[in-house]
Amino acid sequence: MITTEHLDQLKDAYAWLIVDDMDLKTLCHLAADAIADNIKDYDYDDLREEIIDCYGEETWEDMSR
Repeated sequence: MITTEHLDQLKDAYAWLIVDDMDLKTLCHLAADAIADNIKDYDYDDLREEIIDCYGEETWEDMSR
């Protein structure tokens, strides 16, 4: 039987093995899907605040037109 710590290390190593085997386009799609999933419950104000905090008012204005 292995320890929980060792199992976590194996899981992490396997995740990196998968990532290392991906091409850039697939990796970008995976990242975009994960981000979209994280913000799926945002309402308009949440999204606006997030974009302004990360990228500034001008980016929000450009995106929301």
